[in-house]
Amino acid sequence: PRADRTVRVASLDMGGESTFSLDAVNTDHDQRWANYVRGMASVMQEAGYTLAGVDALIHTTVPVSAGLSSSAALEMAAGRMFEAVAGLAIDPVQLAVFGQRAENNFVGVNCGILDQYTSAVGQAGSALLLDARTITSQNVPLTPDIRVVICDTRTKRELAGSEYGRRRAQCEEGACALTAFYPAITHVRDVSLAQFETHAGELDADVARRCRFIVEENARVAAFATALSAGDRSAMRDLCAASFAGARDLYAITSCEMQVMLAAMLAAPGCIAARQAGAGFGGCMAAFVEAGSETAFAAQVTPAYQAATGIEPHIYPVVASAGAGRVE
Repeated sequence: PRADRTVRVASLDMGGESTFSLDAVNTDHDQRWANYVRGMASVMQEAGYTLAGVDALIHTTVPVSAGLSSSAALEMAAGRMFEAVAGLAIDPVQLAVFGQRAENNFVGVNCGILDQYTSAVGQAGSALLLDARTITSQNVPLTPDIRVVICDTRTKRELAGSEYGRRRAQCEEGACALTAFYPAITHVRDVSLAQFETHAGELDADVARRCRFIVEENARVAAFATALSAGDRSAMRDLCAASFAGARDLYAITSCEMQVMLAAMLAAPGCIAARQAGAGFGGCMAAFVEAGSETAFAAQVTPAYQAATGIEPHIYPVVASAGAGRVE
């Protein structure tokens, strides 16, 4: 903590330092990573919280620019830091809302709340089935005999930001067009597959493909939650395969490296199911593997992917953990 209203943050991983006053929070055009911290300070103060100055050092083990929500993790860590220094108590869901608002309004990324919510509200040993409309979730227990392994293609995701915005705009266009037939809907999620099929031909072809993916993917998400909690490996594999196919053929967010990685993952020992993670266009993939097979899985995926692409992947066995909090 500091006696004044200055915030000074440095990053071990990104390098550099950023200093700003809580009385005039502006954008840092040089140390762009610091804008996630600045954005949290800005929106928390706009919400009426009185913050205090602080000197902070940031270190992360979350891979950056890999589709693993490193920006949301930084936002939630910054929020908890400001909370602790000022002696506040902020609900995790509210913190997630602040993070999304910071990214939308301060950083300038038109993201949803998924990343911030999972970083703030995560539960040890569980996945979260999130309803972004109500900002509520259900815990989906992970059976102890199934583990999650992240496989980083280590390819840049330059298109992820711009194309994410384009996909979102196309879905909004589709929802708007469908209100002519179903006035009560506000989002593509409100349309059943049968309703969509009836009027898909009246939409722009690309818009129809994007909307079809969302309608089908939402149904797959609900089905996957059931399969995951039950340990139904066959259903998990089929649902993940359909998800990747839709991401490739309808939503058009996959890359050659992602397809190579998928094949390597599915052929590796212990792999139950695999699919894309994040916004696509490279970045990371996620595999569900039998407990105890993580080392053998990685040992086969690494050379297979590297032989096909010339890129050495990074592979991370991960566990579901609690959301952002203080370590005493």
